[in-house]
Amino acid sequence: MLADPGLQIFPGTGMTCVLDPAKAACRLAGDDSGTRRTPDIGNCQPHCANIARTDRDITVIRQRAGQLAAVVADPLAPPIRHQREQAELDRLQRIIDHHKETAP
Repeated sequence: MLADPGLQIFPGTGMTCVLDPAKAACRLAGDDSGTRRTPDIGNCQPHCANIARTDRDITVIRQRAGQLAAVVADPLAPPIRHQREQAELDRLQRIIDHHKETAP
């Protein structure tokens, strides 16, 4: 299955890319032969249809959410930082909630 060039899986941080080049929202890189295309994991777009999240990915997201929660709870954090980190914490919580809702 892993030798199938049509099935390309790329682990990232907090996400896994199951690459379908036609649906990719990132810039794609190709090899010299033009037979294999790879995603730009550093340019991953949150709305990309290729994103899948495993339990391992959700563990990473939960850890990051915990770090952000500490910043958000800090009364001495500047307001702009509080707002930015709260927005990111809310986004991560939606990902965690969606994963729970769709778990078998």
